Amino acid sequence: MLLKDKIYLHELREQFLQQIVNEWPSKWQKEFDEFSSFEALKSKNAFLEALLADIEDVLHQQLNGETKNELFSKDFLRRFVFEYGTKEVRIQTRFRNVISVYLGYTDWDDFRQKNNDLDRQNIHINYVNIEESLFPALRKMQAIPLSDEPYTTFQAVKPRFTVSRFVFGFFLLIALSVLCYFSFDWWQSRPFSSEELKEVQFKVIKTVGQYPQAVRIFYDVSSLPRVQKVEVGLGVGQVFNAQKAKAFFTDSEQLVDTVAQTYFYPGIYQLVLKVNGQAIKKYHHVVYSKPSAWSSWGYGVAYEKAWATNISTTKDYISNGVLHFDPQAFPNEIKGEFDYRQSIHALTQDFGIPFDSLTIEARLKNPESEGGESCYNMELNAFDKNFNALAVRIVQEGCTDFAQLTVGASVFRRQTPHTGKNVDLDRFGINHNEWNVLKIKILEKRFWVFVNDKEAYQGYFKTKDSSAELVDLRFSFKGAGSIDWVKVSNSYTGKVVYQTDF
Repeated sequence: MLLKDKIYLHELREQFLQQIVNEWPSKWQKEFDEFSSFEALKSKNAFLEALLADIEDVLHQQLNGETKNELFSKDFLRRFVFEYGTKEVRIQTRFRNVISVYLGYTDWDDFRQKNNDLDRQNIHINYVNIEESLFPALRKMQAIPLSDEPYTTFQAVKPRFTVSRFVFGFFLLIALSVLCYFSFDWWQSRPFSSEELKEVQFKVIKTVGQYPQAVRIFYDVSSLPRVQKVEVGLGVGQVFNAQKAKAFFTDSEQLVDTVAQTYFYPGIYQLVLKVNGQAIKKYHHVVYSKPSAWSSWGYGVAYEKAWATNISTTKDYISNGVLHFDPQAFPNEIKGEFDYRQSIHALTQDFGIPFDSLTIEARLKNPESEGGESCYNMELNAFDKNFNALAVRIVQEGCTDFAQLTVGASVFRRQTPHTGKNVDLDRFGINHNEWNVLKIKILEKRFWVFVNDKEAYQGYFKTKDSSAELVDLRFSFKGAGSIDWVKVSNSYTGKVVYQTDF
């Protein structure tokens, strides 16, 4: 199969799976629960039967009832959905036509025509490249001419061998190898100049869906010299326990490539392009919430295994004007000191206000009786489009060693191993059984933190990048947590840009 065909088939399968996910609430959720991943389906066989029936119904409508000779088997559907990429899955032309029609195209040719932008993309598809050496038996021999005639004949002659020559050559080879290794390593590891980085491209070129959102991340480093390894940080990672996490990177030897990634939750994701181990470009991709709609989910670690609940809309957790995550949705597997359960409530949208003129106010509580845990941490986080961050963690009285404060690039306290500045955050310890009002005001390069109308801390801060528009606001709780109301306003004018009492 031509590589070009594989690229189109790869796109066909992506659109097929994305359509299933998009139609999940209306077609599949009632029978198979909320969607988290295809691998998480408890009864794959039952799902395939339901999917096959849906495909038959759609084709029956599209093809005026002529579907008998068009459909494929459930076995093929299993390979296409669950085994594609792990083994060779042959897709006949009529199967391609069926999937294309199911997606709303006329046929396979119509699909290719309407997705012809793929011809200009170099999609990364794994394949094996085998190098073969000619005449390996002649590697240690010389070929010398026996005559000067027009049709010269050759004779293979073995080189003379002596112990002294061998020892000298051996050590000379080692010395040259070491010299070449360090010289090459020094040359490869030199930082790229700003002039060399001018032509480098790194961006998201395509997004499909909302939750989950499939994206195409494009890079082009063909203008760079001495490229040995290319990596793309996807802005997501794996949590092993409270003290250990690992970011996800893809790696490739391609100078121009397109990487596919799916994001399951709203937020701002920092993508990083690394060449030869050097981070040369960053891109911030925003996965937006539905307009003015908060999203809620739980996550944590139990037995060094990370878990997360399905994303839910605010209607699932709003009751009597309070946004509160249901503690019954948490897995009950907490056994050790490094196991924890947290809930997140996030709103990702364009707030129309810059980071350096931001005021956020909220009324919160997190009592043990409503699912609070440990030091009952309540944390406010905000990010602008340049990934400048605000992080304020309020804790229970007596737990202020775990209080945290970060504004932009200035870290005032963060738990070990980062020492931060040993500042006094004793006023960040409060009674979480009662409602508390948290307020953070940022004005140019200065900020203030208020707890129940009393100043808890104030200071000056710096940012790594220039201040940009606020796009992500979220509250996280150690446990379930409750939010009564939220207000966001302009610190200069006092104008309220967002307000909700749920």
